[in-house]
Amino acid sequence: MRQKSSLIKDKEAVKAMRTACGISSQLHTLSMTGAVVGLTEKELAQKISRVYETTEAGSWAYPMLVGAGSRTTIIHAQPTQKKIKEGELVLIDMGIKYKGFASDITRTWPAGKKFTKEQKTIYEIVLTAQKEVIKATRPGETLTGLHALSKEILLEGLLCHKVISKDEFSEVFPHKTSHWIGRLVHDACPYFNEDETAVKLEAGMLFTVEPGLYLKNRKDKYNNIGVRIEDVVLVTEDGCEVISSVAKEVDEIEELRAYC
Repeated sequence: MRQKSSLIKDKEAVKAMRTACGISSQLHTLSMTGAVVGLTEKELAQKISRVYETTEAGSWAYPMLVGAGSRTTIIHAQPTQKKIKEGELVLIDMGIKYKGFASDITRTWPAGKKFTKEQKTIYEIVLTAQKEVIKATRPGETLTGLHALSKEILLEGLLCHKVISKDEFSEVFPHKTSHWIGRLVHDACPYFNEDETAVKLEAGMLFTVEPGLYLKNRKDKYNNIGVRIEDVVLVTEDGCEVISSVAKEVDEIEELRAYC
């Protein structure tokens, strides 16, 4: 098991990760400003890759994930020959590595100009959970506690809109809200101390915040809607800082999509 001290990144590591997140954020933003209807998932991934090749980044941090339509409900959707259609959502999970340090960002957005009513409902539930987790992040908190908060907000939103019953929740949110990040996308650092208590956050630690909802095999208006929103967060002395920067408010995204 890695030592707890390796969770706290030095200034050079944080600087490299800021750069990695900055380049990745630009790639995400560019992908959101282009026309995608009629492209295949692979063609969209290739388009992003061609832009990436003009940057000074060292390498991809991990294979890019691209899912459209029903494939947004697949957590690790490798791009395929599926064509992107009007009215679908597009989910892209990608990040580059700079000077040996990784980034990891996910955005979900409409293939056309606007979210449908149902897509917007699910999207805003996920966005609320992500923003509240980020707001709650500070030294002394734990990833276990933040995950519990995320689940509480997601479930509350789903029940409020009568999307699912309580016993369906684990099916629509099957992963953790966060993971450590550093030289590896999933940094090999401990989540628990030797006494099995959760590691408490300290200034200099970096991790992702990525709540998601994946609604599939349903017979209602929410079928085949998958949403994940992911950013990289740096714990500071009195809170946290999001070091990735890509539009995620509904109006911001729809503004980017308006001319596509």
